[in-house]
Amino acid sequence: MEIKNKEEYKWEVFDDIDFSFKDMVGIRFKECSFVNTSFEESSFNNCEFNNCNFQAARLNSAFVKNCAFLNCNFRFTNAFCAKFEDCKMVGSSFVEANMIGATLLRGDWSYTNLSNHNFKNSNFSDMNLTNCDLVECNLENTLFNRTRLISTNLSNAKLKGSDLREALVEGINLSELDLRGVKLDLNHCIMIAVSLGAIVE
Repeated sequence: MEIKNKEEYKWEVFDDIDFSFKDMVGIRFKECSFVNTSFEESSFNNCEFNNCNFQAARLNSAFVKNCAFLNCNFRFTNAFCAKFEDCKMVGSSFVEANMIGATLLRGDWSYTNLSNHNFKNSNFSDMNLTNCDLVECNLENTLFNRTRLISTNLSNAKLKGSDLREALVEGINLSELDLRGVKLDLNHCIMIAVSLGAIVE
C-alpha cells in the first residue's frame, strides 16, 4: 500500500509494510495501525497521527520534525537513534520501547509515558513534560532549561548531575527525590524547605 504526501487516512491498516527511507510530508492519520511496520531512516515533517498504533514498529534513525502523535501506542517500538524535533506527543506511550540513542528536542511531551528509559546526557530544554511519566528513568547529566516539570512523575529517577535551575517545577515534592549532585535554583530550595515544614520569611 502506498502513502501519498498531503493526504488523509482514517482507520487504515499498514501493518508489516516497509516504508523505510521514505519522506512523508503533511499527511494526517486517524486511528491507523502500523504494527510491525518499518520506517527505518524515514523522515516525517508536519504529519499528524491521532490514536494510531505503532506497536513493534521500527523507527530506527528516523527524523521526525513538527509532527503530532496524539494518544499513540509505541509499545515495543524500536526508536533506536531516532530524532524527534519540535513534536507534540501528548498522551502517547513508549512503554517497553527501545529509546537507546533517541533524541528529544523541545516539543510537548505532556501526559506521555516514558518510564524506565535511559536519557542520560540529554538536553530537555524548552520541553513541556507536564504530567509526564518519567518513573525510574536515567536522567543523569540532563539539562532542563525552561522545561515545564508540572506534576511530572520523577519517582526513582536518577538525577545526579542534572541541571534544574531554570525549570518550572510545580506539583512535585522535591524532598522525596534523590537530589544528590543536582543543580537547583533558590526557588527550588525554598520549595524543599517548605515541604519539610520550614517557615521561609
